[in-house]
Amino acid sequence: MAGTRGHFEKGVWVEEPIPGAEEEKTEPEVDIEEIISTARKSVSSAVNNVTSLGKTLFGTKKGREHVEKEAKKAGEKMEKAINEALDDARKKMKKNE
Repeated sequence: MAGTRGHFEKGVWVEEPIPGAEEEKTEPEVDIEEIISTARKSVSSAVNNVTSLGKTLFGTKKGREHVEKEAKKAGEKMEKAINEALDDARKKMKKNE
C-alpha cells in the first residue's frame, strides 16, 4: 500500500492515491538464461572442487594424514563428551542416595 492513503467507508477500506507519489515501481529487467548459466557454472565448479578435494584427501599421503589428525580430534571430543556425561550421571546418582 505504499504510495496510497485511504479511509473507511461503510466498514470497507478505500484507498486513495497520494498526489505526486510515484506509480508502482516495475521490476528491473533480468536475464533468466544468464542467471541459470551462472548458477550452472557455479554448481559445476563446486562439484569439481569437492571431487578434487576427495582425490587429495584420500589419494595423497598428506591428505590421509590430515584426515587421520581430524579423526583423532573428533574422537577426543567424543571421549570428553562421554566422560562429562558419565560424571554428571554419577553426581546425580550420588545426590539421590
